[in-house]
Amino acid sequence: NSTASAIKGVLDNLRMQLQMLDAEIKADENSKAEFERHLGLLETKRNDLLTRVHANEEWSKQYDSDIGPFANRYKEMTADIASIYENAKQGHTRGIKLLEKDFGYHPAFKRPQDTFTAIPFRPK
Repeated sequence: NSTASAIKGVLDNLRMQLQMLDAEIKADENSKAEFERHLGLLETKRNDLLTRVHANEEWSKQYDSDIGPFANRYKEMTADIASIYENAKQGHTRGIKLLEKDFGYHPAFKRPQDTFTAIPFRPK
């Protein structure tokens, strides 16, 4: 009788351990499934990023060949514009002096006897 009780106790103990192992296996399978789902999302994101990188590399190559020459020309043109603007400023100064001399224009204020009206402006 005590042997049967001991065997029953061992069997109950083994059943409990088996149930615990089954629960752990099920939890591990759920974790594995979640991990694989997350890994799939990361692989999809990686593929999307690689596609974007390739597209950006192609755009960059196209930009260098199409826009590069214009970028170099832009630097030359802005240098030319600076020279043209400097000439315009000098012409403006000569024009103001002509207005002062021939029309009595005073750029700082308008006097009551002045017939010429303008808004004072000096290019920078």
